[in-house]
Amino acid sequence: MSGPADWTLGLARLAQALGRDLQRAARAAGGPERLWRADRAALGRALRCEGAELAAAHAARGRIDPAADRRLLAAAGIGHAGMGEAGYPAGLRALTDPPFGLFWRGDPAVLAALDEHPVVAVVGSRRATAPGRAFARGLSADLAGRGAVVVSGLAHGIDAAAHEGALDGGGPTVAVLGCGVDVPYPRRNRPLAERIRGDGLLISEFWPGTPPAPWRFPARNRIVAGMAGAVAVVEAGRRSGALITADFGLELGRPVLAVPGWPGALASEGANGLLRAGAALLEDADDVVAEMPHAAWGEHGAGTSGGPDPEGLEGRIHALLAREPRAADGLAEALGEDAAAVAGALALLEVEGLAIRGEGQRWWAAPLRGTIESRHRRDRRTSVGDG
Repeated sequence: MSGPADWTLGLARLAQALGRDLQRAARAAGGPERLWRADRAALGRALRCEGAELAAAHAARGRIDPAADRRLLAAAGIGHAGMGEAGYPAGLRALTDPPFGLFWRGDPAVLAALDEHPVVAVVGSRRATAPGRAFARGLSADLAGRGAVVVSGLAHGIDAAAHEGALDGGGPTVAVLGCGVDVPYPRRNRPLAERIRGDGLLISEFWPGTPPAPWRFPARNRIVAGMAGAVAVVEAGRRSGALITADFGLELGRPVLAVPGWPGALASEGANGLLRAGAALLEDADDVVAEMPHAAWGEHGAGTSGGPDPEGLEGRIHALLAREPRAADGLAEALGEDAAAVAGALALLEVEGLAIRGEGQRWWAAPLRGTIESRHRRDRRTSVGDG
């Protein structure tokens, strides 16, 4: 067995055969390569097993043929980048327990982009609000338009919106899975996974065919944080898995940003807690660029919009919604306009991505992306702080 690919592939196959994580065993053995080459006694000590269990583990390792596995992967259209090999993201080496290797499906050029372009993790709650999903999608489109690779976890809610936004913005996106790359999860997001496969990457440290399991998702989150130069939390409850990703980012010394939520809103308890603990305020893509300097940032984001005419009906509706969410009939009453005209204007705003239909028939204003106004807002914040 001669090169990194042998032991990185071998350990992934062994983890699948044993149905367990091997990171702790690798540390106990003095490193992953030593675990792969350990004799029977050392393998037992590292795995903390003996007797029939050790015999089964030793036999399972003996049956693994990395060269044959490489051929099987190639036939299935699945790539592999082992630790120490070309294509293995440099950021992962800073992790305490970096993955032994990564399996991937999609565009191999994106692997190189991970080390050449700014990489931003956009994460948040599975049970996201409509405004939260819209913000994540708009933010990711803007970041992609500026040259960033957006990384997330393909989960419902914020993750899915982040991937969709990055694709909308014309950039690649990377979905890190808590299962095999040929078992996209959740099932509802399989069409999105196929889009990502065409214009980005599906990545996993787990052997193809590995089913999702609760413990695999926190492991997935460390890879999301490790690949990223910054972690952006859009919405997160108090127990959201996005906070695990943020914690990994903090441990790695990466900037963590959070979108503030309404005080007391359950969907934002975790994000507000991050801000209270010192995370950077996230209102638009400019905030990410400011927190994460990178030579490859572009000047302008995709999907930029100066907003509707402030004197027209759409502009007046957007201005009211920017203050607080309202129902359509409330808007018509406040503006003194016909309900049908307001409904038509809301439909146009929704198509333009400037208004969001939320829960309870209320409408919300979507944030304007990449506008001069956002830079002026930041300038005002800076000048107030300097004064």
